[in-house]
Amino acid sequence: MDLKGFFGRKTLDGVKNVFAGFSGGPDSTALLILLDEESKRYGFHLKAVHFEHGLRGKEGVNDAGWCRKFCEFRNIDFMEISLDVNNSRRPGESIESAARRLRLREWNDIADGPSTFVALGHNANDKIENVFLRLLRGSNASGLTSLREVQKLGKITIIRPILHFRRKEIEDYLRSKGVADWRIDSTNSEDDYRRNFFRNKVIPLISERFPNTGSSVLKSVYALEQDAEFIEAVTCGIFNPVKNRKSLEVEFLKALHPAILVRFLRLWISEHTASDFIPDSDFITRFTEEMNKAFEKRMTDKSSSLIPIGGDHVFLKFKNNSVSFCEIRNQDESAPIKWKWGTDKEISWDKTVLKANIIPAKTKLEYKRGESVVYFDADALPDELHVRQCKNGDKMIPFGKDSSVHLKKLFESKKMDSECKAHAPVVCTSSGEIIWIPSVRRANFANIGPEVKRIVVFTSVSVA
Repeated sequence: MDLKGFFGRKTLDGVKNVFAGFSGGPDSTALLILLDEESKRYGFHLKAVHFEHGLRGKEGVNDAGWCRKFCEFRNIDFMEISLDVNNSRRPGESIESAARRLRLREWNDIADGPSTFVALGHNANDKIENVFLRLLRGSNASGLTSLREVQKLGKITIIRPILHFRRKEIEDYLRSKGVADWRIDSTNSEDDYRRNFFRNKVIPLISERFPNTGSSVLKSVYALEQDAEFIEAVTCGIFNPVKNRKSLEVEFLKALHPAILVRFLRLWISEHTASDFIPDSDFITRFTEEMNKAFEKRMTDKSSSLIPIGGDHVFLKFKNNSVSFCEIRNQDESAPIKWKWGTDKEISWDKTVLKANIIPAKTKLEYKRGESVVYFDADALPDELHVRQCKNGDKMIPFGKDSSVHLKKLFESKKMDSECKAHAPVVCTSSGEIIWIPSVRRANFANIGPEVKRIVVFTSVSVA
């Protein structure tokens, strides 16, 4: 393995520190050895960083000890960071998402600065897996090529020097260096996680039928990456002159090509919310609808529309042919939570427990009447739902209906008092479309049809 192609592009000019993620697996081990060699050539200080997530008990502790000894033997600075992933999870947050968020928080603390890089051991196989995973999310070219050799993520710069090498090349390289006892994470064989399922089941099956799958996908990724980088560069040219503005004219946004608009919104919202906001398809659909309404003058001077943008109280507000940031706070309001129902089978919200059970469509079901148990087409639902409190003006298209009604009317039909309304959870998409009010009504959304393949059964249980 030769990194001259990567470092020959002056990637490390002016860099003084490189923090390398080091799990002890083959990828991060090979990366650490290569960076150790390059550090002597380029003069940067190298430090290995191992995250012990507190999830694998003795196995995780043993991995940390192995990594420490590996670095001591080679005189490489070592840092171990302990994370309590389980107890740090936010409501509705998966273990994978929580671990990623905590690692990013630590990287921001230790690697903040223009002369400091974070090096990660992603390889070409990871790029292939990433494409499949991102396709299921409906990602655009930027999302499909989200693993880049050099990437800015907030204030930190991430480099992936071995991104173009396949897993077999990496393991062969390690053996050539006399390393054959790298660590294996036992959870990598568990197919409950999406990435593992694709790595262990789906991709090998496709490759058996189409032997050139890996190389063909990588060629497509390279072409998509070039397209994405061009569109991103054009977007930055449009964004930079207006980046400090908190209000923009609808005509300005309407004039942007859809490929530019989605990337512009990501930059603009991220800039003003101090976050890495990634607009999903639901958000873009909702935003486009409101933008078109405003552009066509269908909104009166007194009317306005709000779109949530991820935070508990931050919205985009359409009014008077402009869109601006708006913050609304209610001291008594319960904080919304995100629910990745595919992996988090049960969450709690206020006085209600919500459960999800995914079953094949072939399963013989005894459908229960009522709104405490509802059934949706699992493949027509977004991967992530939001659970929040009811707000004034909330509307929903009830199941079996064609037009929306105010939730106030639905609550009245159930003869619910104000206290019950305050504690009633509202389940919606990330763009704000309401799909279910437990114990009240489900929406005309993701209905089960003759071609359904998987059904998700949502159940609500009241607790004291």
